[in-house]
Amino acid sequence: MDFETFKDNLVRDVKEALDARNGGDTLVETRTVDKMNETYEAITVKPEDSIIGVNLNATALYKEYEDGRSYDSIVEGAADMADNALKSRPEFDVDAFSDYSKMKDSLAMEVVSKDRNADLLETVPHKDIEDMSVVYRFVIGDTAQGTGTILVTNQMIDNYGITADQLHEDAVKNAPEIRPLVIEGMAEVLAKQMGVEDLEMLGLNIPPEQEQMFVASVEGNVHGAGVLAYEDFMDKASERVGGQNALAFVGRTSI
Repeated sequence: MDFETFKDNLVRDVKEALDARNGGDTLVETRTVDKMNETYEAITVKPEDSIIGVNLNATALYKEYEDGRSYDSIVEGAADMADNALKSRPEFDVDAFSDYSKMKDSLAMEVVSKDRNADLLETVPHKDIEDMSVVYRFVIGDTAQGTGTILVTNQMIDNYGITADQLHEDAVKNAPEIRPLVIEGMAEVLAKQMGVEDLEMLGLNIPPEQEQMFVASVEGNVHGAGVLAYEDFMDKASERVGGQNALAFVGRTSI
């Protein structure tokens, strides 16, 4: 089965599976998704009476099919994923979304590679920082799959009647409030990633004054590189590391 046939069949069969489960009419269609650092073919699933749906990466699912996973298993897994995501999606006020005065309080920043995202950056407001670019997102809530965000586009700020400079100014003010800067020693971060509370068990009980490497991110580590755009980042980083210059940036970033 080639990819186009796979997509068409997936749309049909995922729709049938979800309609049978939920007793309603589910809208399922194909689309190309342009995200930071990647573009993929997707199937978009949403209830007929909703404007919010979920994208399933058809490109990745086809790779699983080519690797030997059965088609029926892929359909069942895709239906499960879509069903769970739709049931856990955050409440979304459509009327508020059209009102920038209400949405600006949910603005956060993301720092991405300028070169790797050159095409997408043409469609979104951004501010360059050397070889990186700051883009902006509305944080709309947490789900079982992670934090839900909406990337701000040029069309959106045109509709809002604001400039890119105003958007940046509001984001700089608001982002540190909803995604506070967190700077931790590398030993502490490694222990958390390994699920170990006692640093001594790993031989990582390094006194704070002897720590040589630090990790800067945000609470939850989602789009953690956005802290690079915080106005007081360097001051707080310098204060935290005591004048040392060994500082690493990790977490779920988009650089």
